Formats: sequence, C-alpha cells, structure tokens
Amino acid sequence: MGERNLPRVQIGEPRGVPVRRGLAPLDERLSEPERRCAECLREMRQRTGLTSEELAERLGVDRTRLSKFLNGREVPRLEIVTRLHRLAAECEGVEVSQAEASQIRALVYAAACVRSPLQAREFELAAAREDLDLHRAEALQQMADLQRELHDERKRRQDAEDALEEFAFRSREENRALVEERDAALERITQLEDQIRQAGAVLRLRERDAETLDQITRATDAELALWESNGTGDLAGICATVVYLRDADEDDAADRLIEQIVLGHPVADVVRLVRELSSMKRFNEAVDAEHALARRRKPIDLFRWFCAEDRFGEARSDFMKAMVIAAPGEHLVRFYKACKDHGETALEFDLLKAMVERGRVVVEGGDGSWFERFESGLAAVQHVLAQQTVSEAGSTPAVSTVAADRARVPASADVVFMSSGLEGS
Repeated sequence: MGERNLPRVQIGEPRGVPVRRGLAPLDERLSEPERRCAECLREMRQRTGLTSEELAERLGVDRTRLSKFLNGREVPRLEIVTRLHRLAAECEGVEVSQAEASQIRALVYAAACVRSPLQAREFELAAAREDLDLHRAEALQQMADLQRELHDERKRRQDAEDALEEFAFRSREENRALVEERDAALERITQLEDQIRQAGAVLRLRERDAETLDQITRATDAELALWESNGTGDLAGICATVVYLRDADEDDAADRLIEQIVLGHPVADVVRLVRELSSMKRFNEAVDAEHALARRRKPIDLFRWFCAEDRFGEARSDFMKAMVIAAPGEHLVRFYKACKDHGETALEFDLLKAMVERGRVVVEGGDGSWFERFESGLAAVQHVLAQQTVSEAGSTPAVSTVAADRARVPASADVVFMSSGLEGS
C-alpha cells in the first residue's frame, strides 16, 4: 500500500465533544506515517469524549500503553483500532462508516510498516481475508445465477418437448422452430452444467484458501502475543511466556496464547509444549494446552499424529486420555471414522478402551450411521474388557444386559478387533 494513497485525517474540527485532557505535542522525530497514525488515534479519542482512564478501560489496555499509542511510540493491534473506531461512532451516536474504517486501517498499516513489520503482517492478512471473502461472495452469487439459469433452460427444453408431442396439430415450420428451441436449450444446459461444475471447484478452492489463511493468521497471532510479552518463538520461549502471563494474573492472555499455539502449530509441537510444561511442574498449564488441543484441532489432524507415534509411547497414551475427556463427542465419532477408513484397528481399540475406562458418554450428533457404528464398537470393547477381567480375576463381572446384548453385534456392524489389539492393553 503506497503512502500516496493514505488519506489525511484532519484534526481540530469542532464536533461538540469536550476534550477531557490535553496531550503532549508529538515528537518531531516521528516519521510521517507514524505522525499521521497518532493524529488519527488522537482525533478518535477526542470524539469519544472519554478520559484516558475511561478510554483505556473501554479498550482493554492499560493507560501507559494507550499513551504510547496516542504519542506515536507504539502502533496498536488491529482489534484495538477497530474497537476505538466503533467506540467513537457509538459516543457520537452515528453508524460505523466502513469507508472511514478503511482509511483508518490504511493509516495504521502505514505506521506499522515503519515501526513493526510483524504488526503490518496482521493488517495484510486482514486485508487478504476481506478480499477472499469478497471473491467467495462473488463466486456464490455466480453459482446461484448459473443454477437459476439452468432451471430456466431445463423448463424451456421441457416445454419444447411437450409441444413437439403435439406435432400433428402444428405446421412443419412451427415444429422445426420447436426442435431448434429444444436443441438450443440442450446445448445451453450442457454449457451451464459445465460452468456449474467449474464454479463448484472454484468455491472449494476458496474454502481451502480460507483454511490456509486462517492457519497463517493464527500463527501470526501467536507470534504477536509472544512478541508483546517479550517471549521468543521457540518452545522454551512459548513456555516461559505462558508461565509469565499466568503468574502475572493475565489468565485471559495466557488462554488466548495457548489457543493460538494450539491452532497455529503442528500437533507434534503442541504435544512437546505440554510435556515441557509438565517437566516444569506447571501441570495446570499443561492440562489447559492438552485439553485445548483435544477440543480445537480437527480430528483428522489428531488422527495423523497418533498414527505417527509409537503406540505404547507415553505421549500417545497420555494424550489419548486427555482426548477422550476433553474432545467434543462429534470429534470422537469422526476420529473413530478415520480409524475405520484407514484400517487403524489398534488405534480404534485404544480410543474405545480409553472411553470405556473413563465412562465417557457421547450424545448422538452428526452422521447418525457412524454414531450407531461407534456405539456398537464401544459396546463390543466393553464386552471384550469384561471378558478380559474374567480371565484375569477368575470372577464374573457385573456387565449390564444391554451392554452384553449390544456386544453381540453382527459382522455387518463392522466392529472388528484383531487379537493383537488386546496385547499390551
């Protein structure tokens, strides 16, 4: 974004809002983008009519940091800029102007390019997201238009075919015109069906672009959180930052950082983070990260990590326990489906065994057929474990009639456990 395109925000226009406290003159050493950004922020602060203390509280920052923003010594994050602009509009009793919001973002972005390239990246990603959303909306509209035209052309073809059935009551010229109309409709239908297939492919690619952009944005958010906390991006730095935030009673910031790390880093890195926190005897933080990983990551991501790990390794065993406790029920069913799809019988058994041992109950949701297979598998494992208890203890366990009946499932239920699944269990 070239500086020549950056709008100037006029300061000092009468708005009928009293200024609660004057601000020191801006440092002459500020660059032009930094100065214009600070002037823009000051102008919005004036529009709110709030004191520095009141404004800092409304923005969720401390007064010292707010002062740095207003004096050009620091560039605010995008969310703070957005919040300030909305607050200014709210205090004035007007609607938020999207055109003005774009101008303000341009000013802050220009200052970030000078002072903080990492923050500039945040603005660039936000702009990329807006562009992607715009193109996705256009693709959806194009798809809707094509489908509507396809419906009309099919009706046109059907009307022509119906009319041709009464050819004996029409002249040769009329029938020829109907044939031409039908053939033209058929040709257009073929073209539209091809265009719809292509539009569908474009939409799917847009969705993949959005997923990729989300991952990059989460990784950037995590790096920004580390940078703001004076942490480093390696494992030790992340752990130190999480611990620092917890000890400083910044629990919300610590939770956000953990979630950003969980969503923006490979599963293997997050598991190493968990084990590192445990080695530091920060067990609460380790559990928070482990449960966030189980809740927030896609089941297929977790499945791939499990497949790459030693089945009898401590890390895999520990995370399986965490997953059956913290993962949403629908995610567990999808994890089970991945085991079935890829023939990972041992992993399937480990999942169901952990659920039986911890009494985890899953309420039906998502794909009903897979939920039924999941329930059958759970009952079968419960039966297997009960039989194992009999052989080990020489006594008859108390197994409910329902569980025993569910365990006797037909082969069509696709509940299969190799004998090796019991070894080492």
